[in-house]
Amino acid sequence: MAYFDSNAAYAYEYQAQAYSEPVRRERLEERPAQRPRLDVVPGAGREANQAVSPVFTHVVKVFAALVLLFVSIGLARVAIAGYTTSMLNANAELSSSLEAARDESSNLEVMNSVYGADTRIRDLATGALGMVEPEDSITIDLSDPADAAQGEASAANGQDAAQGSSATSNR
Repeated sequence: MAYFDSNAAYAYEYQAQAYSEPVRRERLEERPAQRPRLDVVPGAGREANQAVSPVFTHVVKVFAALVLLFVSIGLARVAIAGYTTSMLNANAELSSSLEAARDESSNLEVMNSVYGADTRIRDLATGALGMVEPEDSITIDLSDPADAAQGEASAANGQDAAQGSSATSNR
């Protein structure tokens, strides 16, 4: 390169300012934007060990255990509630049947006292059936063995008398 000036330093600086700055500006404008840096990591590709992080597996196991615990507690609550409901229904049914049995028992006691009354039986016997009261009656005491033999004899006499009276009423 030839310098046309006597002072080489001046000429060098002059030319550098005159020609190099516009060239730099053009070069900066022409230069495309910088690309992102791409790093290549050597590896085995699809055959690489794709192990999951131990922390992630621990979190998944804890989550699964909590879900299992939640479900089992829910099932236990449902089972206990069902059992309680069935027991309450059985108790209510038993109480209602017990109450019905008490009502029936009180009705039967009333019916027994009404239908078993001596006066009602006498009225029915005399009114509807035409029966009359006996004129004499026999009382047997079986507390003494010696009296028991007499009671048997008098019972036999009473039975003969009853057969004779039934024979006369049939005529």
